[in-house]
Amino acid sequence: MNQRRSVSTKYHVDELFEFEPGSRGRVLKNLRHITSVGEMEDAELEGYMRAERLLLKRCGPNDSFTLQDIDTIHRFFLGKICPWAGQYRVVNLGKGGFPFAAALAIPAAMSNFEHNFLGKHTPCGGTDIEEIAMHIAPVHVEFLLIHPYREGNGRTARLLATLSAYQAGMPGIDFGFIGSRGKEFDNYVTAIHDGIGEDYSRMEQIVVRALRRAQRSV
Repeated sequence: MNQRRSVSTKYHVDELFEFEPGSRGRVLKNLRHITSVGEMEDAELEGYMRAERLLLKRCGPNDSFTLQDIDTIHRFFLGKICPWAGQYRVVNLGKGGFPFAAALAIPAAMSNFEHNFLGKHTPCGGTDIEEIAMHIAPVHVEFLLIHPYREGNGRTARLLATLSAYQAGMPGIDFGFIGSRGKEFDNYVTAIHDGIGEDYSRMEQIVVRALRRAQRSV
């Protein structure tokens, strides 16, 4: 029998999610019938690395990204795990008391995102790191404020930032210093929330740091 309950570990959800039987309400239903959180994390990392390799082969320096491209990024990442990869969520999500875009508003919000952000900031270019960051940061923030998918939004945003960095002639982008908790993570979350007021300066600083980390690793 399928288990149904409200998600309380990662997100607050005001509709019910379906979990993989045997996962004790910790892992969403998936194509591989994974029940362990650790195994799911490994599968997602594998999917992320595979998606990055495939996308770098497909993405050109003059490509302007569209909503179809964003869905493709998400499918490349989670398509072997989740049946809903590349599809907008139908539940309302929030994190830490902060609500993302309502599910019913996602199509319109993403259309606006395509016109006002993807259309203006891709293909990504710039004469220096600061200018490149001015293109990557608003796209990154606005996508995360919408949070269009049930899972994998953060890593989809980072894959898009990686592709944008390569378009601008950078050797990638390294967000590894942010982590999943602590001061750096809190600063990152604040930078996302700043986007509500169209203030991307804090995220620009984070992106500059991530680009420089990628440069140093070459």
